[in-house]
Amino acid sequence: MMKITKYPAEPSDIKHYISGEKKKNDHHLHTVLTFDNHLNMAVLKKAVMQSTEKLPLLLCHFNETKNGAYWQESVFSADDLVFLVETTEPDAEVNRALIRKLSTENGPQICFTIVRTTTTDRLVVIMNHMLADGAGFKEYLYLLSETYSNLLENPAYHANLSLGSRSLSQIFKQFSHKEKKTILTKKAKNKTVHNPVFPLQGDPENPKVIWTKLSKANFTQIIQYAKTQEATVNDVFFAAMAQTVHQTTSESELSIDCPIDLRKYLPERKSLGITNLTANITCEINKNDDLSSLESTLQAVKKSLDPQKNSLAPLRIYYLLELIFKKKSYSFAKKASEKLYSIPKTSFTNIGIIEEDKLHFEGSTLTDCFICGSLKYAPFFQVAATTFRGELTLSTNLHGTTSDHEWQRLFLEKLMLNLPANK
Repeated sequence: MMKITKYPAEPSDIKHYISGEKKKNDHHLHTVLTFDNHLNMAVLKKAVMQSTEKLPLLLCHFNETKNGAYWQESVFSADDLVFLVETTEPDAEVNRALIRKLSTENGPQICFTIVRTTTTDRLVVIMNHMLADGAGFKEYLYLLSETYSNLLENPAYHANLSLGSRSLSQIFKQFSHKEKKTILTKKAKNKTVHNPVFPLQGDPENPKVIWTKLSKANFTQIIQYAKTQEATVNDVFFAAMAQTVHQTTSESELSIDCPIDLRKYLPERKSLGITNLTANITCEINKNDDLSSLESTLQAVKKSLDPQKNSLAPLRIYYLLELIFKKKSYSFAKKASEKLYSIPKTSFTNIGIIEEDKLHFEGSTLTDCFICGSLKYAPFFQVAATTFRGELTLSTNLHGTTSDHEWQRLFLEKLMLNLPANK
């Protein structure tokens, strides 16, 4: 009898699963890769199947019982994962592919749609957010492109891949006993969360991804501006986001979620496996902060974020959950996760630079690429940023009405105007 492989669900998996259950978001990651010609379909399918050896959970379904949760091996072929759509209306088909839903409980946990015109391909990839954060998703895409390139040159190529660790314990192993004690005892100050009220009605049946771009020349201006203000590019993004929220809602007290990548604690910032290694800090804008200009708003952002960036306090929730899931019953741990993990309804996530040299598909030129996060349910609202070849893409995703989506589009336009490149 063939043994069925099972993989334990990590606390971070459960965190994203709860978000889906509670209709905060669809816990999917999305990307669009645009090529100047046609990909080799047969080679792509082989590369996809080989890539699952690095993350076999892509071919699993998720099981939850009263005693625990786990990923169970299923049988899927390349035809269950990779789809081809030939069209004369690529934009419409890309939009349709972007909102496609995966089934966590049935699998598979990834989907590829090639949207093909007579001369070009756009590859839309959707992955279950339970399996990876933005950085993990990029790591997967780099692996896929490398495998594809090697297979195109050598059809007999087979990558030597293994799962590695998906656990947050790889982060906590980097700390001394004294530091771990500090993590457990150093509580972040309990501050009142001020969720701005947006005019979003929401429509679970009408998801949409909206994005806009900023040129390389203009993005360079943002980088230069950040240096002159002794700030990071991310700080500038948050200042523009805070200004836009303030201008849109007239609210002066704002809480905006800021995801942070915990790989900074790992040697060479590399995780042992493709997974979720993200924590959260909060950008707090107070009623006394001056939001009249980008410069003054940036100072308010820095005042809030700078003390948190190197603090161990944001790790406390995740360390606690690791211990609770290890020592308590699953039902208790899941309830604890729901109670302990609470973030503002508004967020800005900077997924960062997509490295061109690591995302190379042999025989094709990648002309554009961006990654966006999960499709939110109102009143949750997020803007995501990625950069490819120096060009910035801002995106926002929502299950919403037509008027919601128009509001989102205008919000992104205002956000762009608040960036220093447009001053």
